Amino acid sequence: MTDRRVGRGPVRVFVAGTFDGLHFGHLYLLKFARRAAERWGRRHKRRGVHLSVVVARDDSVRRIKGRLPHHSQRQRRELLGELGLVDEAFVGYRDDFLRSVARARPDLIVLGYDQSRAWEEVLRRSGIEIPVVRCKAFNPARLKSSMMRDDIIQMRT
Repeated sequence: MTDRRVGRGPVRVFVAGTFDGLHFGHLYLLKFARRAAERWGRRHKRRGVHLSVVVARDDSVRRIKGRLPHHSQRQRRELLGELGLVDEAFVGYRDDFLRSVARARPDLIVLGYDQSRAWEEVLRRSGIEIPVVRCKAFNPARLKSSMMRDDIIQMRT
């Protein structure tokens, strides 16, 4: 098997999230991931970027956030798949983050500012030595899906 770090193929970058109520903060994260992969590629003499995005399953969203997402996992995956920034969007595996990472075969993992630090520990404990980069918040005071949802609810009342 070819070592991707020695100059074969595009840099593969992995992003995971709920992506419910797609907004500019999500776009900022996806653009950040592509730029981070481009920088990584220059250092490792690689050209091109392949962005894989895993969408949280509806049951995972319910477990983590205590509610179902507004849009189904299929709808969220489809919407992300239509964005020109994303090369591959797929729904994650039930209770198996590492299986999603294995499917994407990333050179680099990008996590959002609000994602649990536990993911980095899970990767380390499993022996996965893929670099992890954290994206800063775009505008956390205004661009969180939960805040936008609250705004819409208030508009209805």
